Amino acid sequence: MAWCLALVVFGALALLAGCARLPVAETAAPRDRFASAYVELLPVADMMGEAAARDPRWPLAEKAALVSPAQLGCMRQALAPGQVQAAQLQLALDYADAHPATLTADIAVLEGGAARLIGQAMRAGAGLKAPASTRPASEGEMRALAQFATDARFADLRQATGLSRLAGGSPSADDERGKDIARALTVNFLTDAFLRCHIPVKLLY
Repeated sequence: MAWCLALVVFGALALLAGCARLPVAETAAPRDRFASAYVELLPVADMMGEAAARDPRWPLAEKAALVSPAQLGCMRQALAPGQVQAAQLQLALDYADAHPATLTADIAVLEGGAARLIGQAMRAGAGLKAPASTRPASEGEMRALAQFATDARFADLRQATGLSRLAGGSPSADDERGKDIARALTVNFLTDAFLRCHIPVKLLY
């Protein structure tokens, strides 16, 4: 009888524990939710990691012969996925702290579909394998994408993410456009790495 009662109590506790666990997106602090959506929107770290894995001379390619092995190693370390994502998260948290009045709307539009669709287009443009969860865009996600791209309320967010070029244009997130945006976004990280590793920035062009 005692062991039977113990099983009932254990089962009840397990059920309560299961009910108490909410999805991370619902329990995380708003600034952390924003940071997560920001990284999904701009998968720069994954893109750079894939490029580095493909070419040991990345990011200099044939120009790697113009720098020392130590300088090339310095650049690759500075642009490692962990380093880039940490920098992105800090940028996102700084933005969230500086824009408390619009943070709720910013999170809503990103989580509503803009982050997934734009990030997906960038991944496709960079030749990254699509996530297993990839699915066609819903009407709600397309509305969120259009709002992010054109609504004046999100001008600061577009500016902060480097996506201001979406304003006034088509809100589509096609692969070719994703490739162009991704190329522009990586320039800032590359420039910082060049300066940190004492490499002439002219080699970037």
